[in-house]
Amino acid sequence: MGLDGFKPYRGYSYRVSANSCPAGEWRGTIDIRRRHWNGTTEAVVSNLDVPGTFSSEGLARDASDAYCHMLIDEQKFGDK
Repeated sequence: MGLDGFKPYRGYSYRVSANSCPAGEWRGTIDIRRRHWNGTTEAVVSNLDVPGTFSSEGLARDASDAYCHMLIDEQKFGDK
């Protein structure tokens, strides 16, 4: 599992994407990975939709970026 296209943040790596909805709004999606000391990579979050819809692709990406930082800072990945 590679980390191409992922940004590093606090020991994790994340990737954001934005997709348009039929109504003309945008939604964000995130992936978060963690590389372990032995070189293996763990998928912590895969294809998680960011809450809310946005009026532009840029806003959806910015919100997704902020959402990744919040999840990583609070280490809230859905399994706790």
